[in-house]
Amino acid sequence: MENKNNYELSFWLSSELDEKEAEVKFNDLLKELEKLEALINVSQLPQLKPLAYPIKKEKKVHSSAYFGFVQFSLEKKSIIPLKKKISFDNEIIRFLVVHKEEVKQKIKIPSGLFKKSSLDKPKEDTVAKEKEKEKKPEKEISLEDLDEKLNEILKK
Repeated sequence: MENKNNYELSFWLSSELDEKEAEVKFNDLLKELEKLEALINVSQLPQLKPLAYPIKKEKKVHSSAYFGFVQFSLEKKSIIPLKKKISFDNEIIRFLVVHKEEVKQKIKIPSGLFKKSSLDKPKEDTVAKEKEKEKKPEKEISLEDLDEKLNEILKK
């Protein structure tokens, strides 16, 4: 079996293209991957998005572009020709190819482990009070006592 690595190609297409042209360009990119014998795992049609900052390419300034991505498996030797082909395409204003490692083992994390943000950690005395509350059973309070307590709080 061939030794293929997992990659993700993210790209921005020129905003001068219309939706149909962007889709055709995307399909051409998929065909190029198939010519290189890539196995396509996931892909997303390009969608027009505003850019965080203007990008200048071929004397044109783009403030929006079509963003799309493809996740695929491909032999390592075929990545360089793919990058060269993409870099010479004037309608692709930016692209990035990232090698993605395979997840060899899935790790199960207990659901209660990440319920609260680590930025909002309660102080130690608050934690101690919460543990103390858990130990002591709550007393039942009559409605009259509850009304008295509410009146005291509201008067303050």
